[in-house]
Amino acid sequence: MAKRRGKRSRRQRRILNPHRKIQQVIEGADFINSMPDEILNHILSFIPIDLAIRTSVLSRRWRHAWCELPCLHLRTTAKGIDQTLLSYRRLKIMSFKLCVTHEVTEPQFNSWVEFAMSRNVGELSLTGLLFGYETYGFPDCFYLSSSLRQLNLVGFDMRPGCTVSWNFLRRLTLSCCSLYDESIANILSGSPNLETLQLFYCDGLLKRLDLSKSPSLSALEIYGWSQRSGQMEIVAPHIHYLNLKNSDVGPCTLVDVSSLADAILRIGLNRYRPFMAGFQQYADVLQTMVLKMLAKLQNVERLTFRGGYLLQILSLAMLCGVRLPKLKVQTLTVQTNFARSVIPSIARLLQNSPGLKNLEVHATYVSYIEDADLDEYLRISHGLDSDTCWRSKHEVFPTHETLRFMSDCNGAKMRLLGSFLRLVLRNAKRLEKIVVWLGDSYFSDEQMERLLMVVGTLSPNNNVSIEFK
Repeated sequence: MAKRRGKRSRRQRRILNPHRKIQQVIEGADFINSMPDEILNHILSFIPIDLAIRTSVLSRRWRHAWCELPCLHLRTTAKGIDQTLLSYRRLKIMSFKLCVTHEVTEPQFNSWVEFAMSRNVGELSLTGLLFGYETYGFPDCFYLSSSLRQLNLVGFDMRPGCTVSWNFLRRLTLSCCSLYDESIANILSGSPNLETLQLFYCDGLLKRLDLSKSPSLSALEIYGWSQRSGQMEIVAPHIHYLNLKNSDVGPCTLVDVSSLADAILRIGLNRYRPFMAGFQQYADVLQTMVLKMLAKLQNVERLTFRGGYLLQILSLAMLCGVRLPKLKVQTLTVQTNFARSVIPSIARLLQNSPGLKNLEVHATYVSYIEDADLDEYLRISHGLDSDTCWRSKHEVFPTHETLRFMSDCNGAKMRLLGSFLRLVLRNAKRLEKIVVWLGDSYFSDEQMERLLMVVGTLSPNNNVSIEFK
């Protein structure tokens, strides 16, 4: 009887406490409120600032949580920015990003910059591109900071009005900014610990980028350099990584990159397009520039060619009797198609790189010089027959025009890929690995299986690994 009463008692307790599960759910839902401020701030930092501010209505605990966020990313009107900064209470900002979406006055923008600098900001990103800030001058406090680690500026005229002091700056990114020799010298001398410099689509009158007094700077990236200042000389004896993606082959001249180990080159021909200025007029100049650039890369261990222009210009130089320099490349990456005009340069690069171990090929569409313009240059400037030049050793590779008609013929593309791999294996004697990126739409699964079976018969050297991705 006692046992039965005990069981009834427990059953009654369960019946008399029907809200127990609801209470557990409420306590679980309230668990986030019991978290430390640091964790709450970390969670809120993953959402836009306007949403973070809205959480203030949830409870008293959340009312001022957003005011202590370590990161402020603002993209709103001047009034909204002022209201946000007026309520912000954290004394040190880890990351401050400001993108102007409406017209503001210079004093307003100055006040926001001064606010960020007064809070010892570590990472600062300012965008003023939409409203012509090429005449805007930053306040002096902007150039005097012992807290900045990363700085990203978009759309400003870089003319410091004082001596720059960014002693702990590690990464500097300038996009669509105007640069000048004296200004960049001031910035570099005031950033002794700078490690990465990125210049994206900048212009101005910068004629010489001298990084010889920046021993900590190891990475340099230049995209889309403007022709406004003519050619820019690059003196960078300490950098180990160079990513050069120009809109034109002419603007950058490598003077000293003696420590370079990893180089990525993507050269465009916006100024020299045949329909704009005529390829014949600039063909010799292009060859000279590209060959000088390649000569400066002889000690590079990892070399990447993106796009077809550079490879075509090297092929043209070879057919005209120019010798390519020997290279110490161990890993070569090319983004190209398998057209006839790029094959001679690829073959010679393989031959002139006796230490090459890894080859990575991205088989994709690339911009190119028309075959007719190349043939006309060979005929007019050097009296050479194009058919004899191109087809003597590389007759199996089509022109770009023929290649376009092969886009829907997987059988022809498979034979072309096989011919390319045979050419690689003939010219790279110490190669250990080939990786070919074909893309999802290049071959079907069944065709890939057939291709893998054929690959095993391409080379008697079983030490060469061939992968398709």
